[in-house]
Amino acid sequence: MQNRSSTHAKGIDISHWQGNINWQQVAEDSIMFAFIKASEGSTVRDKLFLSNVKRAATAGILVGVYHFSRAANPAEVKAEVDHLLSVITPVINDIKLPIVLDIETKEAGSKANTVKTVRAWVEYFKQRTGNYPMIYTFPNFIDTSLDASFGDIKLWYAYYNQDGTPNNRGGWKEWEFLQYTSSGRVQGISGNVDMNEYKGTEAELRAVYDPKAPLWKETGRQWLIDELGISEDWKANDIVDIGTLGTLLSRVFNKKD
Repeated sequence: MQNRSSTHAKGIDISHWQGNINWQQVAEDSIMFAFIKASEGSTVRDKLFLSNVKRAATAGILVGVYHFSRAANPAEVKAEVDHLLSVITPVINDIKLPIVLDIETKEAGSKANTVKTVRAWVEYFKQRTGNYPMIYTFPNFIDTSLDASFGDIKLWYAYYNQDGTPNNRGGWKEWEFLQYTSSGRVQGISGNVDMNEYKGTEAELRAVYDPKAPLWKETGRQWLIDELGISEDWKANDIVDIGTLGTLLSRVFNKKD
């Protein structure tokens, strides 16, 4: 797997245990993204989840969410996924980063049963949403409880060894996000917080997870707007009616009129 880099976008992950967070101060401390706990098992929802997502997004931080799994067998998967999706639905438009399956505890017992349970979880999630979740886990769990079949799913990797390059594990040869300490300090948060980084720069993070493609483009002196009713032969300094003017102004701000 790849090393950390000083050019990588920095982020955090939090739950209600961090208490009341000043998200504007967090953003001002060069934090670009945050993974926020949504739920656990089939009944628990983080009591500050909705507030944290809304306030983080308002501060300009890219938001992802995670679910702490307690599923002990494939039969328990459906209730967990359905619960998670019901929790996040009110703020789904604020979630830009992957939705995460957090697997840390050996609820399912044996490796064989854990593999079956995790596979059932990610497949049912894909059935419901059209996408796989990202998986959060750590080296020992991969070694003892997972196999190479999950290598096609994005990995959020908990790796606290500051001295060495992470080894390839299971089916994974790279991480998407890396959690590298649980004792970080960030403005706006009282006490320690988990610190993370993305595998690329802030610009690369935003290009992948929050692309803002323009609604229009310019070619020379011509103004081209798809399906907005402006002729391709309109030129600067021409006389325009009030409707066209409104369209042009809305285009300047990259919004539909």
